[in-house]
Amino acid sequence: IKIELDNDDTKNNVKEKESNLIYNIQYVSQDKNGNSYIINSKFGEVNNDKQELILLKEVTATINLKNSEPINITADNAIYNNVNYNTNFYENVLVVYTQHNITSDNLDLDFQKNIATVSNNINYKNLNTKLQADKIEIDLITKNSKIFMYDASEKVKIVSIN
Repeated sequence: IKIELDNDDTKNNVKEKESNLIYNIQYVSQDKNGNSYIINSKFGEVNNDKQELILLKEVTATINLKNSEPINITADNAIYNNVNYNTNFYENVLVVYTQHNITSDNLDLDFQKNIATVSNNINYKNLNTKLQADKIEIDLITKNSKIFMYDASEKVKIVSIN
């Protein structure tokens, strides 16, 4: 299964445009299978050199996959590509999926590969586990994850909470 977002099914809701700043931004993308990606921002700025890139501030996003609970994301900043929908979240990133919470410095969504890559200062917590790692790759379709440390001599830290 692959999420394929079509330009035809994309709605861009933008209010109050001043120079390169855009306020109260919402992008909604939906594929033919009923999966959707919604990203909101208090304000953003268009990149003059690469018009498809929007620098967003105070960002919230939701990934709604068919037959799955929503994945909610917040971050101070993000770079959103309005052509392929890929998004790079950074600074105070929080990902919430059911009972799973991940905080980190970065989260990169790649919709062509259906991969979410969480990196730098990762703290994961669910009802009975805490984990610290350098990088987590999450398959958006299967929800399977790979957890890494950048230095092979270091170990992922996992603590069981009882």
